[in-house]
Amino acid sequence: MKSSLLVKLSTAELKALFEKLCIEQYDALERNEIAIFNRRYDKIQAIQDELKSRPGDQRRVLMQLFGHSNMQARLTAAHATLTIDYLAARRELRAIADSKWYPQAADAGMALDSLDSGFYKPT
Repeated sequence: MKSSLLVKLSTAELKALFEKLCIEQYDALERNEIAIFNRRYDKIQAIQDELKSRPGDQRRVLMQLFGHSNMQARLTAAHATLTIDYLAARRELRAIADSKWYPQAADAGMALDSLDSGFYKPT
């Protein structure tokens, strides 16, 4: 997704697009369509980069997805906001890991282990 297109979107529109892409990722994962999942990843990353570049680092808006009914949206939002509000994002990762909703629970658990060991340093 070209950043020139994302620049034109409001923060709310970026959050909605982020949410939509995460749900599409979840659906692709459920169907074992890894290539589709990966293409959504690049678009999601571009949205995060655009939000980060805005005054005050607007990734905070993604925290509104904490507790979302879609685990992929929750997981991706938690990862995206670790540098914004570490404790809240970490609590969301813990809740996902404790949910036993796999594979997102496994991803969240590994992220917590990597954060604790210092291997994962969010940016």
